[in-house]
Amino acid sequence: MPLDPVELLETLVAFDTRNNDDMKAPRTCPEFINRILSEFGFHTEIIESEGYTTSLARRGHGQFKILFLAHFDVVPFGDGWDSDPLKLKLDGDRAYGRGTCDDKGNIVSLLLLAEKIAESDFPCTIMIAVTGDEEIGGRQGAGVLKDYLIKQGLFPDYVVIADGNGQDIIHRRRNILPTFIKVKERMEKIKGQRETVKVETQTYGTNTRHSAYLRFGVDRHAMIAASKYLDLNPKSVVETVRGAFLKGNVVPDWIELDVIHPDKSGIELSYDVALTDMMRSLLALSHTAFPTKPSDKGTNICPNILSKENDLWTLYVDVRSMTNDGETVKAAFEASLRNRVEIFSLQVYSGVGYVDCDPNSRLIRAARWALEKEGISYRIVEGFGGSDARYFAGEGADLFDFGPRGDNVHGANEWVSIESIKENAKVFHTMIEVLTRGKSPV
Repeated sequence: MPLDPVELLETLVAFDTRNNDDMKAPRTCPEFINRILSEFGFHTEIIESEGYTTSLARRGHGQFKILFLAHFDVVPFGDGWDSDPLKLKLDGDRAYGRGTCDDKGNIVSLLLLAEKIAESDFPCTIMIAVTGDEEIGGRQGAGVLKDYLIKQGLFPDYVVIADGNGQDIIHRRRNILPTFIKVKERMEKIKGQRETVKVETQTYGTNTRHSAYLRFGVDRHAMIAASKYLDLNPKSVVETVRGAFLKGNVVPDWIELDVIHPDKSGIELSYDVALTDMMRSLLALSHTAFPTKPSDKGTNICPNILSKENDLWTLYVDVRSMTNDGETVKAAFEASLRNRVEIFSLQVYSGVGYVDCDPNSRLIRAARWALEKEGISYRIVEGFGGSDARYFAGEGADLFDFGPRGDNVHGANEWVSIESIKENAKVFHTMIEVLTRGKSPV
């Protein structure tokens, strides 16, 4: 019986595969994926590292090795959903649910591809892998998978990262440089009037909260907007901050500042000097400049999570830029915050690296031919977010990222086009056929 893409997506969405501090995406999801792949003649296994799992399947041998890589973990739900995030909701061609577009719709395309491959006899090694930690950096998923494939003599000549959007060929992505700024609580007294100020994130034309998709000058980040509020009220101070802090690469939907406006006739209140200074500095921080390669998306500096442990505040800043030089970025941040904030510590990690692949590579030319054959319009673009491509680009693989039509990635009411899921399976199959030809049209 042919695979039903809606039923597959419904099952995948129902797996609660959120990754956060309290839970890891469960093993049951990759086991479900492997059961289907084994039915189509793939040799399957589960790779586990630090409690994170990866589904790996392979079939055939010959001219070259090609890997299709997706991920089954998803971000936390957040607010604003019109339906249960774990239950697939259909509206015409659109299917709503957490992970439908990022990245379970892509998994369905790969399962449909496996079904088509079972009816073919391609003279090459085809591998399909699905990792469980992409949303938290990918080190225990794609990073471990890369090393495993190298040790097994299976490192691919071609890699298709099934983690994209809009049926565009993504050949470039910025690096992610995780940044942690810590300040020590410093309480003082002031007479004044207390006010709670709520600030919300606003994005133009989409509900996505993925910080890589934020376009400064058009979209509004709640934390940076709150900093602007303090800039407009330079004498006001901050008592505390709370908000919808979900995950490092997710912009909070809202934050609330408990501020105190100085007033000699008011009551005596306590405020946090260090927190006030840090919140006030976010405007300057978000405009910090440092050397990078050119990027269509620019540099994103997003202060996404604020937390407190004992007397220490920690600000996590999601930095996206076409640079691998963490030390230079750290020096730029230190200069930006100098004389503004009394820093307890500042760490900038260099990340895995950016992706910058040749748009005229053999793999991308084969993908273009396949897309044109299927009558699908496409662009060759730089992607917004990071992906597991970073781990394979550093080893010299010919690769690109690709995904179905959809929207609201990391936001409420995430959706994917069912038709585009089916189209992508056909594109991948045709692309393999083109790559195996002795003389191809590309």
